[in-house]
Amino acid sequence: MAYIRKRFGKWQVEIKKKNTKSVFKTFFQKSSASKWAKEVEYQIDREQYEDFSDSAKLSLGDILIRYRDEITPSKKSKEGEVFKINLILRHKIAKVRLLDLKTKHVLDFKNEIKFNDGKYYPRASSTINKYVHYVYTVWEVAKINWAISLPPINPASLVKKEKVKDKIDRILTAEEYQDLLSACTKSNLVFLHDMVEFAYLTAMRFGEITKLKSKNVNFEKSTALLLDTKNGDNRLVPLTDRALEIAKKYRFQSKLFPITRDKCRHYFEQAMKRAQIHKFRFHDLRACAITNLFLNGWSIAEVSVVSGHKTWSELQRYTRIKASDLIVKINKKGIV
Repeated sequence: MAYIRKRFGKWQVEIKKKNTKSVFKTFFQKSSASKWAKEVEYQIDREQYEDFSDSAKLSLGDILIRYRDEITPSKKSKEGEVFKINLILRHKIAKVRLLDLKTKHVLDFKNEIKFNDGKYYPRASSTINKYVHYVYTVWEVAKINWAISLPPINPASLVKKEKVKDKIDRILTAEEYQDLLSACTKSNLVFLHDMVEFAYLTAMRFGEITKLKSKNVNFEKSTALLLDTKNGDNRLVPLTDRALEIAKKYRFQSKLFPITRDKCRHYFEQAMKRAQIHKFRFHDLRACAITNLFLNGWSIAEVSVVSGHKTWSELQRYTRIKASDLIVKINKKGIV
């Protein structure tokens, strides 16, 4: 039964049905109120009505914040996830009400973050896809895990993913590497030079480097114990003499390189610009190290001990050997 009454110059509708909670809505015109009441009663009679009152005032930013504060802390990649969620929160899409959120909002967001907020190099396609996937994920979590009433179609599900190249061929030349190290010495981040060189020598991921504690470096045996790595295992890796020398400089600190991803990205991008190096990420230092190991004659089994990859298909993505790298070797040994 629908009740329509005028209060404070507006028309308020209250619909009462047995075994369902009352539904309220206010209109400026009585004709609009009557039309809405008939439509809702029709839907309720056929059990098609869904009450969105719990989500009417919620924005995308509201559920992003809840997801970041409740779910992200339990994840292994929590620092990176917090960084990405905070970026979405700074974008205008975070202010859009959930019930108003359309595929176009998500598509515009995807296109606007491609160029890294005006920073030095464009975001990788895989990174852009991750940002869109966060929008998709928090919508699904809000709907399924938190029982927030939302429309049946997730706006992010209709956005086409960026095409991702599984293999990136970019590594630093010897000259670029020296230019980068030189640029790092001029950084306001005093240990940026050592951190970049350490990554280039050890093939460690950013998270592994920043979580590495001095107590987990065995200075007598030249090894480092990486705890709870990306694949869930602990990994003992060998250190070169130079990598060990760098570690010794910070042996009296709890962590060798205590820095957040966001802060490191800022200083690394400055150094990249200073060195005039393009389309290269901190993570690509890992590919440089792995490629150098193969060029120095290491076997797949030996390299995987250092890199932590469990299969050749995973390791191959970081192996960026080109035909030009093999000219000297082929002339020296020939083809049998």
